[in-house]
Amino acid sequence: MPAIKFPTRHLHNLKTHNAPVNAVTFSSYPGTYILTGSSDRAIHLSRAVPNNAGNSTQPVETITPIQRYEAHGYSVLDVAVAADNARFASVGGDRQVFLWDVEQGSTTRRWTGHTSRVEAVQFAGDGDSVVITGSADTTVNLWDTRSKDYKPIQSLTEASDTVSSLHVHMPSYSIASGSYDGHVRVYDVRMGRTTDDVLAHPVTSIRCSADGNVLLASTLDGYIQKDSISHATKPRHTYRNAELRVRSVFAQGDGVVLSGSEAAKNDTSLGAAVFAWDVLTGEVVATVPMDEKVKVVSCVAWNPSGHWAGGCSDGTVRIFG
Repeated sequence: MPAIKFPTRHLHNLKTHNAPVNAVTFSSYPGTYILTGSSDRAIHLSRAVPNNAGNSTQPVETITPIQRYEAHGYSVLDVAVAADNARFASVGGDRQVFLWDVEQGSTTRRWTGHTSRVEAVQFAGDGDSVVITGSADTTVNLWDTRSKDYKPIQSLTEASDTVSSLHVHMPSYSIASGSYDGHVRVYDVRMGRTTDDVLAHPVTSIRCSADGNVLLASTLDGYIQKDSISHATKPRHTYRNAELRVRSVFAQGDGVVLSGSEAAKNDTSLGAAVFAWDVLTGEVVATVPMDEKVKVVSCVAWNPSGHWAGGCSDGTVRIFG
């Protein structure tokens, strides 16, 4: 079987934020744009890959975003884009959930039902009519975007610690959540049923495969686990996730796992790196180091067009293809 080829050419540097980047997400297909959320309390909309990036021998640099969205009073921790690209949702340290109009640059809803920072947000429902959020108050809340009611339509309270990550799989009407209590919970909305897998270490990231049959979970013991429990793969020793919230995602048609990492604690000359593993073999197919200024790549995003992005602690977003 031929080895997987993973894109590692550095195409674009976004230098629009002045604090660590905590969230990156491409716009819906074809992913022309990218939204980034930062500890500087702002969300920026930028072009993912400039037109001249393919002809340049060095990464193109962008210092000014197309649009700034500023309403959060604390760090922005997650961003989700609706399928029609007309709206996005954002959450952060101010305990609020914002729904934005992309073109107008303003919020259309502000929900305030959480009592602690909100770490995760996803769209769900017909026409992305529901926004789902996970919070340090241990709840998963569901919000109706079409209602004028500012209370959640449902609150899931099974977690006993911060809900750090969410992923919605619409074909199966399920919501997957990862929590710092070491549990991965999958809520079957149609059947009203919850499945619970115990991973024993705080979960920092959860993702479903496209067919809904595989879960990908990252935990603070430095493991990335497929199928929640049964196929744990210990990455090479240079991969590190021991202290901070680091996201991982599926890439290349669910054939690759892509993850950020923390820099080695005992070697200040090395920055963090992004790692890619073959899903079937667990072998590393790419290691993409950052410079020594980058102590953590906390979030990554994959675009089916063949580009991917990493959000870095130095305030940059680096895009490869």
